[in-house]
Amino acid sequence: MTRIIFNADDIGYSEAVTLGIIKAHRDGLIKTTTMMTNMPAAPLAARLLKENPGLYCGQHSNIVVGKPISDPKDIPSLVDEFGCFNTKKRLAAGQSLDPEDIKKEVRAQAERFKELMGHYPSHIEGHAVRDPGLEYAIREVATELGVHYSDVSRKMVNGQMIVEYDLHHSGWEVPEHPEMMYYKDTVCLEYWLEDWGKMLSKDLVEMHTHPGYIDQDLLDWSSYNITRAKEVQIACDPRLKQWAQENGVEFINFEQIRKL
Repeated sequence: MTRIIFNADDIGYSEAVTLGIIKAHRDGLIKTTTMMTNMPAAPLAARLLKENPGLYCGQHSNIVVGKPISDPKDIPSLVDEFGCFNTKKRLAAGQSLDPEDIKKEVRAQAERFKELMGHYPSHIEGHAVRDPGLEYAIREVATELGVHYSDVSRKMVNGQMIVEYDLHHSGWEVPEHPEMMYYKDTVCLEYWLEDWGKMLSKDLVEMHTHPGYIDQDLLDWSSYNITRAKEVQIACDPRLKQWAQENGVEFINFEQIRKL
C-alpha cells in the first residue's frame, strides 16, 4: 500500500482558489489543504472548512504575497515601503531575510489561524520560497506549538538538488516526495496513471498540488493560475479514483503520520 498526502496548497489565497479546493475535496480525492491566513479569502476558507470537517487544514506560511499579519514595522526585512511582502525581489537581488522577522510572521499567522478556526494549526509549512530562515522559523514555531512540520531540507550541491529528510526527528513519519513534480506541464491524468512520480514504489508520499478556480485576484497575484482549474478536474476524475483503488493507494492527512 502507498499512502499519499495529496495536499491542496493555498486555500484562502483568493475566493476562486478556495472554491476550487472545496470542489476537489467534495467531489474528488483531496483530503488535506493548507491555509494562507493573511490573504483576504481566509475568512471564507475558514467558514467552508468548518462546513467540510473531512477536509484537514494546516498552515501555509506565506511571506511572499499580500500584506503580513504582523505590523510591517516589526518585520522590516520582509516588506516594502507600502507594508507588502517583497521577499522574492529581495532574494533575487541577493539580499538576506532576517530569520527572526520570519519567525514573528509565521507565529502571527498561527495566531490568525487560531482566530479563524478556533485552534492552532496541527501542521505548518511554507509557501513559494526556499529560504533557510523560513525553514528555521517553521521548525521553531511548530516545535513551540507541538505540531507537525515537514522536516525536509533542500540544497543545491554541484548543480543538483539534494533533499535531506528527518533532520530534527520531529516525532512524525517523514514522507518522501514524488520523483517528478506535479506542476505546470506535468499536470495531467497520465502523471498518475503512468506513475511519472514513481509514487507506487514508496510507502509514504507528500505531494503538494494547487487546485483552484480562477478569478482576477489570482491572475493579479500569481503566475500559476490557469493550470489550477485543470488540477481540480483531475482530482475529481473517476479514472483517478479507479487508479487509487486498483493500486492500493490511500489518501491521508498530516495528522495520520504522528508517531507519538
